[in-house]
Amino acid sequence: GHVRLPAPQQITMPLHQQIPEMTVVGHNTATIRESLLEKAFELGEKFIKASKEHYDPGIIGPFCLQTCIDKDMNYYIYDVAPRLGGGTNVHVNVGHPYGNATWRMPMSSGRRIAMELRMAAEQDRLLEVLT
Repeated sequence: GHVRLPAPQQITMPLHQQIPEMTVVGHNTATIRESLLEKAFELGEKFIKASKEHYDPGIIGPFCLQTCIDKDMNYYIYDVAPRLGGGTNVHVNVGHPYGNATWRMPMSSGRRIAMELRMAAEQDRLLEVLT
């Protein structure tokens, strides 16, 4: 990025390039350091709790807390997608690293949801997972 340029070069940049614009132009699956997982799960749990407090019965199903993590490992949630995140389409055929590890087979988000719905139906618990 621009901050990696030496200061003298940054100063000579045209005005329209001095402040970079961060525009999402693609999606990709990602993994996170194990040491950062606990905080990520904590943020997800807090979001679920807040959704239950404000909108009964709360969020049910997939959601994406679109997040940036800075150099000091601080999390910044900048958007919430109450659906599968856009990057999930990149692992349809190979599964997602966490889903694959949990289920011990290639597991895309759609396949996992289908399996969870089937299990809920078999256990007569569909009302717990649907609104």
